[in-house]
Amino acid sequence: MNAYKKAITAYEALHPDVKIDYQTFPYDVYNQKLKASFSAKKPPDIAEMFGTWVPEYAKNGLLAEIPDGDQLMNEYYEAPLGGYTLNDKLYGLPLEFNIENGGMLIHPDMLKAQGISQPPSTWDELVADAKKLTIRDGNRIKVKGFDFVSGDNITFTFLSMILQQNGKYWGDNNHVNFQTPEAQRAMTALTSLISGDKVADLTTFGGELDTSDYFFQGGSAMTYRGPWSIAAGLNTYKVKDFEYVPVPSFTTNPPAFAAESGWGLVAAQKSKQQQAAIDFIKYLSTNDNLLDWNLNTFTVPAKKEVAENPEFVKANPYMETSLNILKLGQWIGPIADRDYFFKVINDHFQLMTSGQETVEAGLQNIEKSINDSQDQHK
Repeated sequence: MNAYKKAITAYEALHPDVKIDYQTFPYDVYNQKLKASFSAKKPPDIAEMFGTWVPEYAKNGLLAEIPDGDQLMNEYYEAPLGGYTLNDKLYGLPLEFNIENGGMLIHPDMLKAQGISQPPSTWDELVADAKKLTIRDGNRIKVKGFDFVSGDNITFTFLSMILQQNGKYWGDNNHVNFQTPEAQRAMTALTSLISGDKVADLTTFGGELDTSDYFFQGGSAMTYRGPWSIAAGLNTYKVKDFEYVPVPSFTTNPPAFAAESGWGLVAAQKSKQQQAAIDFIKYLSTNDNLLDWNLNTFTVPAKKEVAENPEFVKANPYMETSLNILKLGQWIGPIADRDYFFKVINDHFQLMTSGQETVEAGLQNIEKSINDSQDQHK
């Protein structure tokens, strides 16, 4: 919020004839409020949108095209840009790289206590270390060796493991394809972390606290989470004895991953102030202003030059792990209903880990449910 206010004040000082009315809403009502305003043909001139929402607005002609799209697209990483493009045209600019892959929180002292001198560098080492780090109290896990069981990370880890095998998960007609050897191997290994290796469990899944909260409270030795969680450790929990390190690839290939396009700005096609709206979006997206915005919001830059600026990593040394792999990310793809997509995978993941469903049957059910949803949104 303060980052936007700072940018607006600076922009208005440069453009005395422009006044920007900045409004905020709680997240749980914001998406519906946006939809209602565009449906009523009274949209805001500029709107902050999550990248996964943008395609629906763009394909319905509700957003203004950003000029010089070809040049601007080259300045951003592929993953954050995906949701803002349609038919090679640009309908907004991402402000952040919404990355949930590639990095994990670790307690170095917990590793050292088990004779582990450094973070794992291969998937096999990760599993072996996680087993050593898991502490049990009877049948209950007291400290999880490797916690990845969150609403986002189950799906993102599954997709990354497919990509790291040089596999694909999109088929024809915006349908997913999870009937591949790569998907089978990925889901088998992922469910085995709970059902076979037993380095984590489902006891806190769906609860009020995030997996990173449990980590900072000492409930896990290694937790797979996005870099945004670092701020909670430093500012909320005041924890300093942790590190943010790379998660090894599932294979010998580089740690490729899928990412949603994160938060960014769009201009309404029906805005009477469309030119000024686009001008502000491009103003905020200049290198210096975006660097300032990313620093103030503790977000990963979507723009290459900002991410590569030494000043950014100097101010955020914990972010280095994420910055090193941004080029390996790809857009998650044309998901029609984001919440449903993730829920279906999470629901069947629980059934597979508990033995109520085989991996083969689970993947078939996931694929059918998601593809039915995709068809309903055409």
